[in-house]
Amino acid sequence: MNDFAAKIAEAITLSRINAESLMTDHVQVWRASTEPPTEGEWGEVIPAPPLLVYEGKAKGQNDRTYPNSPNVADVARVTLLVAHVHFPHGTTAVRPGDVVEWIDSQNPRLIGRKVRIRVDSDKTWNTSVRFNVEETVVK
Repeated sequence: MNDFAAKIAEAITLSRINAESLMTDHVQVWRASTEPPTEGEWGEVIPAPPLLVYEGKAKGQNDRTYPNSPNVADVARVTLLVAHVHFPHGTTAVRPGDVVEWIDSQNPRLIGRKVRIRVDSDKTWNTSVRFNVEETVVK
């Protein structure tokens, strides 16, 4: 590694510490089970419970730089916003399709909120693990 790369690596290490210090929310991340459903006493289908794959620090974020109101087939207009969830660098258990639920937050409006991870925007010199998400209703 040359001097420039070494300096960048040092700066990134410090930036990771600073980024994680802002992750004051506590979340749980759930994944749909791959186990088959079972049949109940009365023949009802009982899906396998989801798997807890991560519990710990995170931060909710959004890009207000992407306000967009596209016209949907001349029937309606929708408002789009890019939202993210950030996890500490090195978090590997979380992946697209998982559901993030806020258990505790500095922002009481986030508690109980659930979002589904859609896109993993990984890169080499990251300071946190960032995922694009969409609001979801999960029963």
